[in-house]
Amino acid sequence: SLWQFGKMINYVMGESGVLQYLSYGCYCGLGGQGQPTDATDRCCFVHDCCYGKVTGCDPK
Repeated sequence: SLWQFGKMINYVMGESGVLQYLSYGCYCGLGGQGQPTDATDRCCFVHDCCYGKVTGCDPK
């Protein structure tokens, strides 16, 4: 779940971890478009796609 994903980020990055990713790259935070900018942004892209499988999103 999104809540668990946020908890994981806070565990690794500290209490403000989620806030650091709200506007990171093209896919971390709300929405997303374009190509992921780096490995961290790609992780957010893949996570977004897990929720979008119903619409046919298939990260490669």
